[in-house]
Amino acid sequence: MTAPNDAVPDGAVRDGADTLALGDTITFSGARWLVTAFHGPRVFLNAPGDTTAEPLIILQPVLTSAKDFAVLNRAAPRTVVTHRGHELKALPTALRREVTRWERTVKEVLHQQAPNVPATTRPKPAFDPKLRTLKQRYRTKADQLTAAGWPTSPATIERKCLAWRKEGLLGLIDRRGQRAASAHGRVDQRVIDLVWEILDGERHQGLSPGTLSRLIGRVQQTVRARYARELADADAATAAALLPSQATYYRLLQRLGITAHNTHAAAARRAAGPPLSAARPGSRRATTARWPGELVQIDTTGLDVLVIGDDGQIISVELTIAIDVATRSIVGALIVPKRFRRGAGAGRWLGGRATRSFDTVQVVAQSTAPLPVRPGWSPETFMDGSDLPFEELLAADERFAGAAARPVIKPETPVVDHGSPFVSADFTRSCNSLGIEVREARLRTPVDKAIVERAMLAIKTGFSQHLASYTHHRLDLRGKRVRKQPLWTIARLQDLFEQWVALHWQQTPHGALRSPFTPGLKLTPNQMYAALISLRGYRATALTESENRKLLPTVWARIDRKGFQINNRTYNLDKGALDPFRGSSGLAAFQGRWEVHYSPNQPEVAWLFNHRAAPDSDPWVEVPFIHRRILCDRWTEETWEQGLQVHLAAGGHRRDEAAIARATQHLLSKAAKGPGPDDVPAVSARSLPAPRRPVAPKEPYAAGMPPLDPESVRPFRRLDRPAAELFTGGESVTDSGQSVDAFLASLPELNPPTDGDNGPNGQQGEDR
Repeated sequence: MTAPNDAVPDGAVRDGADTLALGDTITFSGARWLVTAFHGPRVFLNAPGDTTAEPLIILQPVLTSAKDFAVLNRAAPRTVVTHRGHELKALPTALRREVTRWERTVKEVLHQQAPNVPATTRPKPAFDPKLRTLKQRYRTKADQLTAAGWPTSPATIERKCLAWRKEGLLGLIDRRGQRAASAHGRVDQRVIDLVWEILDGERHQGLSPGTLSRLIGRVQQTVRARYARELADADAATAAALLPSQATYYRLLQRLGITAHNTHAAAARRAAGPPLSAARPGSRRATTARWPGELVQIDTTGLDVLVIGDDGQIISVELTIAIDVATRSIVGALIVPKRFRRGAGAGRWLGGRATRSFDTVQVVAQSTAPLPVRPGWSPETFMDGSDLPFEELLAADERFAGAAARPVIKPETPVVDHGSPFVSADFTRSCNSLGIEVREARLRTPVDKAIVERAMLAIKTGFSQHLASYTHHRLDLRGKRVRKQPLWTIARLQDLFEQWVALHWQQTPHGALRSPFTPGLKLTPNQMYAALISLRGYRATALTESENRKLLPTVWARIDRKGFQINNRTYNLDKGALDPFRGSSGLAAFQGRWEVHYSPNQPEVAWLFNHRAAPDSDPWVEVPFIHRRILCDRWTEETWEQGLQVHLAAGGHRRDEAAIARATQHLLSKAAKGPGPDDVPAVSARSLPAPRRPVAPKEPYAAGMPPLDPESVRPFRRLDRPAAELFTGGESVTDSGQSVDAFLASLPELNPPTDGDNGPNGQQGEDR
């Protein structure tokens, strides 16, 4: 708001900071105008009473910032900063009353009409801008308030006037009573810096963390040595801030989050930097998306469920999901076995596996295609009876016929953590080929993936705990006979989870989903998708056969007359069809190797990519596994690994691929027949007790003993009277030339030798 000037007519109200209203009569550019309409930032003005004058269209900021602008027909409203009125309402009643009183004072000094005062009222002579300067008005109002019992200086009046011009009513609030106490009390900041400096030094030197008293003692010694001159000349308050008491030190360490068990860990967290923005310490920024697919968070976690693996053993599983941030829809999910122990060999895993890059690629691929309804699913899982716009989606993509009630959302920016499956070259290359930009979450910033982490917890409470094989993540709450319960297979568990997503997750109201048209109602993920799909539309993502093969894992192999190998399997073509690819491929970055793709779920065939092929020819060469005819049933790479371990356990060689294939086929045939009447229940390798080696009995005299001489054996003395009467007299013992007293004196247990006595062998007692 500009200061009043002489160009403003008497009785006018300066209204540069307030909102104009329709019907206002204003003065501008030496004439009077009537506000007739608004269109965006433009104001339409007509000259009242003059039908010949043309209307004026002007920008509102230009109009209200003019020197002679003023409103002639209404009083100036109370000035409030836009969108901050709630701060004024949150103040205590006494503080709001003080703000109102300061508002009347400031408006009177600045010649702004107070509330409920007509605009035509003439200013008082003491505050008339035509008669008094601004400094004089400050001094006059300060004298009035001081005489009325409210001591005030002209500088305070000036500060309040400037604050009111800048912030309105909020600038008049006395914020001294709202100041929060310091987080560290009255301790000097230099002492706090020394605490972290000492902890960082100990951590870098590799010293063991000690108690808090040791830390406090080192801080005190450093303060006295570093600030000795300042402490000598300091007053009592400064000395107390630099050398607080022992109790104050303990309270300070508690506020800093330092305990006797985490001293170095707390220093390491501080050295790593704040996980959130420095401008908003301690805040939790919400992750938001404006349309489906803008942000998709992907993560992997244990499902807390035991299942029967492909080899019949009881194993745990991992779940990988992709959840859309805008709609909270689970657009992709995959359950894989979890590896649980190491086997023979350099770093090889047995009995299962963990999530790999190919699994994460499959999750992303699931989000680009409809989920088909499988036999046995509930009728409520069909898309045609859900809240999704089925007719419009079916017209755009015929694959939605018979699809489940789960939307198709192609990720634009998937957010992943730093796990090896997500930072692998295969995952990044596959996403880039689909036009997807992968974004890694920041370290120590859980808010970047908070939605998918919370979704994992909801899955465990809404899905996992209702299964018979549920194992709680806490050992004290885990069941004792979980392994004896009926268990699902991995394929059946995947089918149950996908049905649960379409039936429960996608059709349950979510507290974070609110439609702009009905903000008071919670929406389901399907309803939110139906409300937001119009922002971006739907385009079917139909990949060609060549594009699908490019998404498979890549192996760079050398080709010779025997073909090439992938994970101990040989692939080759008959009649020397691979001879043109023998030798170097010409790709120096890959040392002359050729690009080969294969599917771990169907490894009986691999595809060789010929980068030298003509543009109009097919660059893919299909190469089969040479022993594929031995494997009659469908097999995977995990089944091949199990057959390999069985073959090695029987004494076979790793290069005997035909024998490995027969062992794999035997496993598949045995699994297809099911357990027999004499088969014992399959158990996990972790539940089997460790085998014990038989220990040979140790010969106690193996070191050698001298031969026994019967003549050297001295018989034990025989008494001719009861033991109770042994000490009653001094008679001698029969068949012995020794009295009882002499016999007792000869026993070393009753008469130990003294320091000066000789032992039975003539040695001193201390040398025995």
